[in-house]
Amino acid sequence: MAAKTMFTEENFAGILADYDLGIFKESGPFKQGAVQTNILLVTTKGEFVFRYYESRSERYARFEVDLLQYLVEHGYPCPAPIENIHGGFIGAYQDKPFALFAFLEGEHSESEGNGEQIAQAIGQLHTITIGYRPDCYEVRDSYDPLSCWNNATSNAKKIASSAEAEARLAWLRAELDILELPEDLPKGVCHCDTHHSNFLYKGDKLVAVLDFDDASYIYLLYDVANMLFFWAWPDKGNLSFDKARELLRAYEQYRKLTTTEMKHLYDVLKMVIFMGIGWFMDDDEDYFNSKRKVELLGSMGREAFYNRMFGQSNKPANF
Repeated sequence: MAAKTMFTEENFAGILADYDLGIFKESGPFKQGAVQTNILLVTTKGEFVFRYYESRSERYARFEVDLLQYLVEHGYPCPAPIENIHGGFIGAYQDKPFALFAFLEGEHSESEGNGEQIAQAIGQLHTITIGYRPDCYEVRDSYDPLSCWNNATSNAKKIASSAEAEARLAWLRAELDILELPEDLPKGVCHCDTHHSNFLYKGDKLVAVLDFDDASYIYLLYDVANMLFFWAWPDKGNLSFDKARELLRAYEQYRKLTTTEMKHLYDVLKMVIFMGIGWFMDDDEDYFNSKRKVELLGSMGREAFYNRMFGQSNKPANF
């Protein structure tokens, strides 16, 4: 259940006093979500989502709220933040921020056939946000080698064997040092978590993109690589280039990749995997499986990866 803090009817009555949303009727936690507390809040005026930021600052929450306001204004299918009677969108309970959002109907789905719709939704998101930098963007994760390294060195302390911890960090350091992430990669807002749990469907149609808790203003290629990681690379298997190309074709219905992005998708796909390694450095199964994936990419190389993904006819001249 996605509820770490429990709220009573009296708690919600006090919170709702700052909103024009009617009188509290009932509430219940959502099954999806693992970091923040997300609760369905039912009042005499309808259903709403109460999001309590368990481990985030007010500025971190403000990025999400401001972003969702911007997206809703541009017709993007995501939850709309709800304004309180004071003209704000962020409240506080026991010194932690919270926000309320419109409840969107739909069902979660784990169907492998959803990947292309998700690719289109991410392409649409990038078309809307390219160059857009929300307030408080600096508090969000940078999803780069420095971020990965900081997480890895912290989580390596949880490994029982100091020799093993040092070996894992040495391997990761060497791999991070050979990444190529050019400064001119186009930037905008990325969702950063294209896992199936963050999308809603009605029938077979995607109707909403949820949970921008990991979203950040970074290079847009990160979302593209993240999408390939979740939807074209089975956890214990190999990358399906056929599926990856299908996803890219769906994405490019909204936004074409630049030549620089095509050339460095290889590096950013590695970066997605490295971020997971940084977060789960002490998880043996996750570490060795992720290391296997990085080594598969390494054995192929940047140029061969490009040729498999895009074809030699599009090959940049300066590999």
